[in-house]
Amino acid sequence: MAPNLYICARNLVCPWHWSLFRPRQRYQQEEQYWSSPVPGFYKHYPGQGWHLVRREGSDQDEKFPPALVYCRALHRYMFDHELEERSRWAVARMHRSKKPEKLRFFLLDDGVSWIAVWDANSRFIPGPYPKWWLDEDGETMHRGPTPPASAVVSRCNSIVG
Repeated sequence: MAPNLYICARNLVCPWHWSLFRPRQRYQQEEQYWSSPVPGFYKHYPGQGWHLVRREGSDQDEKFPPALVYCRALHRYMFDHELEERSRWAVARMHRSKKPEKLRFFLLDDGVSWIAVWDANSRFIPGPYPKWWLDEDGETMHRGPTPPASAVVSRCNSIVG
């Protein structure tokens, strides 16, 4: 195969084409204002992600800026510690015909419903998610929208007389 004369001439005249590895453009580390999860200024650190640098109305920077992570279940950013607090490991049966498996559940914003978001190998499980609820013992997960006790509605009249 004959060499391409245009590429040969370009490499002779323009030495920056000699190298295959070009320097990357640096990410500009500027602060951005976000209104959620907490109103304030956030900064992106390469390799570490977004961090809350300064809260709104405060003149002092955070001593230890909390990290933000993107919650794929809720489709929004959350603090890393909040994501850890709202998730727990439990053994549950995803499908009726399969064996119980270890899953990582995530507590929704209503404070009662849980969804299975990660499997035993910490791989994300894409939705749609059936809702689960936690038993009184605090360890057993049951499939369903709400606990049966919360679904009981009094049929008695509230007016006595």
